[in-house]
Amino acid sequence: MKIRHLCALLGIALAAGGVLFIRSLVTSHDAQATVMAERLLTGVPLEADTHVTRLTMDYRPGGHVMQGPPMMAIVATRSDVPEGEIWVTRALFAQRRLTCPAVGSEQMFLGQKGAYRLKITKYLPWEKPVRGYPNVFMSPGTAARITEEWIAQAPPTVAEVAPFLMSDASRNFDRSKALLLWAAVLTALSLLMNSLFLSVEARRRALALMRVIGLSRGGVLRLMAREALGLALGGALIGLVLGGGATALWTRADPVSFPEGMAIDWCAAGAILILAPILGLLAMLWVLRPALAVKPLELVSRRAPRRRGLGMMISFACGFGAFVAVEVWGTSLTASFIPSPEWPDAIVSILPGGVSSFQIEKLRNLEGVKWISELQPLQVNLWPLEELKGGFGGAQAGQAASSPRVKSGRPPMKAYRNALLLASERLPDFRFVAGDFVTATNALATGDACIITEMMARARGLKLHDNLRLACGDQEAALKIAGIVDLRWHMVTSRGLVRGMNRMPVNTDGPVFVSFDVLASFDWRPQAFVQMTHLWLDYEPDFLARFGVFEAGRRVESAIRHALGDAVRTDDDGNEWGNTVRLHARDEVADGTIAHGNDLVGAMARIPYIFLVIISLGFIAMIVASADARAAQFRVMRAIGATRLQIAAVLWREVLWTAAGGVFFGLVGGSLFGWLATFSTRSLMANWGLPSSFYVPFLTILWGALGALAVAALIAIPTALIRLRPQR
Repeated sequence: MKIRHLCALLGIALAAGGVLFIRSLVTSHDAQATVMAERLLTGVPLEADTHVTRLTMDYRPGGHVMQGPPMMAIVATRSDVPEGEIWVTRALFAQRRLTCPAVGSEQMFLGQKGAYRLKITKYLPWEKPVRGYPNVFMSPGTAARITEEWIAQAPPTVAEVAPFLMSDASRNFDRSKALLLWAAVLTALSLLMNSLFLSVEARRRALALMRVIGLSRGGVLRLMAREALGLALGGALIGLVLGGGATALWTRADPVSFPEGMAIDWCAAGAILILAPILGLLAMLWVLRPALAVKPLELVSRRAPRRRGLGMMISFACGFGAFVAVEVWGTSLTASFIPSPEWPDAIVSILPGGVSSFQIEKLRNLEGVKWISELQPLQVNLWPLEELKGGFGGAQAGQAASSPRVKSGRPPMKAYRNALLLASERLPDFRFVAGDFVTATNALATGDACIITEMMARARGLKLHDNLRLACGDQEAALKIAGIVDLRWHMVTSRGLVRGMNRMPVNTDGPVFVSFDVLASFDWRPQAFVQMTHLWLDYEPDFLARFGVFEAGRRVESAIRHALGDAVRTDDDGNEWGNTVRLHARDEVADGTIAHGNDLVGAMARIPYIFLVIISLGFIAMIVASADARAAQFRVMRAIGATRLQIAAVLWREVLWTAAGGVFFGLVGGSLFGWLATFSTRSLMANWGLPSSFYVPFLTILWGALGALAVAALIAIPTALIRLRPQR
C-alpha cells in the first residue's frame, strides 16, 4: 500500500474513532444512570417527612466574591443531623470545581428572608452534582429557625432520579456535537482529496497507458471511485474499531464511574458508515477533472509528476480556519457581555432584607471611596404584556428548585418581558448615543423621564423622545426617553445581584435609569417597608492604585459591614432578617466574564485543533510524492556534493511554505466565517438587542498558528530524513 493511502486511512480512522469515542463516552455515562441513582439514594437518602428549601451560598475561595452563576444549596431536613450543624455533600462544591472548606468552618447562606451562618460538621459520600437533589442537610429544629419557605418532598424513586444523572454530561458534550462532526467530516474530506490528488499525479503515465490500450473515461471514473470509496470505508471501519477499543479501555480504567461498563453509540457508528461513502464520492468528484484530463500522449512524456502542494495548503487552511472561526465567534460574542468601563467601580448588595436610608448615611465618609450612592432596583413589566418564551418563563425567584417529586402547592407564575428600573441620586458619566448627559439628568429630576440603553432601543425600536410603555398594575404608564446610552450591562446586573428582586425573573430587557420619585410611583410596596438593598461607588484613584481591585474591594466591603453593624432588623412576626454585604467590583466581573468565555471557547476550539493535527498527516504523503517527483534533481544535487540535510531542507521549506499559506488563508477564511457565525448567533438573540461585535483574538491565534507550524515541522523533519536515507 502506498504512503498516501496509509496517511489517508490513518487520518480518516482517527477522525471517525474520535467521534465514536466521545459520543460513546456520553452513551456510557448515561448507561450508568440507574446504578448511580441507586448509589445516591443509598448513600444520601431522604426521609419520608423531608422538607426542602433553596439557599444561595456566599462562598469566597481566597476571599474573592464568586463570579458566575450563584452556588445553589438545596437544603433538606434530616433527623440524625445535630442541632445547629449541617452536613454537606461534596457535590455542592463540585458543581463549580471548588475545593471543599474544612470541616468545622462556618459558611454564609442567603435566602429570600435572611442570611444564615451555618457550620459544616460532616461531608456525605457523594460528589456528583445532581440537579434538584438536596446537597445540604440540617435537623428539623435548625430548619425551624430559618424563616424560609420549606416545601415537603417525598423520597424520589430510582426511576425519577436517573434522568437527572444523565442530563449534565450529555448536555455538555451535546454543545460541541455539531462542531465535532463538522471537524471530523472536514478532516476526512481534506485527507481524501489530498490523497486522490497525489494519486492522480503519481499514476499519470499508468493512466495514460491504460487510455492507450482502450480505457475509457468511464473506466477512469470507476478506478477513482474504487480508490476513494475503499479509503473512506476502510478508514471508517478502522476508526470504529479504534473508537470502540478506546471506549472499552477508558471505561475499564474507571470502574467507579462506569460500573456497568461501556456502551457504544450505535447512532454515531451508523452515521460514520453512512457519511464515509458520501465523503468518498465528494472527494472523487473534486479530483475528477485532473484525472479525466490525462491523455494517451502523456505516455511518452518525461515530465515529472506535479507537486500537489496546493491541495495540502487548502486542507491545512480548512483545519486552521475552523480553529480561527471558533475563536473569533466566541470572542466576538463574549465582547458583548464584558461590562462597560463607564460603570462605577463597584456595586454593593445588602441582601436579602436591605437597610434603611438612615443607615446608608453612615457610609458617606468611607476611606478610599470617592462617592457612594444608593442604587434602588425595581423590575416592571413592559406594556403591552408579552410573555417570556423558552427557559425564562418558568419558576420565579423564591420558588423551590425543580427536583423529583417536589410539590410547591403554588401554580407557576407567568413571566413577562420587563425593564429593570434603577434609581440613584447620581448618574455615572455614561456614553450617550442619543441626547446628552446634562439634558437627560435634568429631565430625570424634573419629570417622568428615563434613560435607556442602546440594546433596549435596538430591541424595541425606540428613539429619543419616544415613550417607554410600562405596566403599572393592570394599567399602562409611559416614561419619556430623555437619553440613550451605549452600555454593556448583562454581567454587572447579574453578578451584582440587582436582577430577580421583587419576585421577578432574573431575565430582563435591560436597565432603565429613573428618579426615585418615578420608581416609587411603580412600587406597590408601602414606602415605610422599602429598604435599600444596593449601592454603587467609585474609589479614590490613589486608593485603588495603592491596593488594587481585589484588596480595595475587600477593605471597602469590610468598612461597610462594620458601619452597618450586623444590619439586622425584626419583622412583625418577630423573625430576624439578617443581611450579607457583598461588594462586586466591575473589573472582577469583567475578568470573570473573560475567563469564563476563554474556558468555553478554548474547550470548543480544541476540537478543530485536534483534527488539524490529524490533517497534518497529509504532509507525510506530500513529502513522499515531492521526493519522488524530484528524484532526478536530488541525484544531481548529491553528485555535486549536497548533503542529506541540505536536500531534506528543500522538502522542509516546501512543507513550511505550504503550512504558512494554509495558516494565512485559514486566518482570512476563518475570520470571515467566524464573523458570519457571530452575526447568525446574534440574530437569534435579536429580541435582546445585543450589539454586533467583531473581534479577532490575535494573540490566541498567533499561538495557535505557531503550534500548527510546529506540528507541520515535527512531521516534516523525520519524514524527510527517513525518505532520503541512503539506499542499500
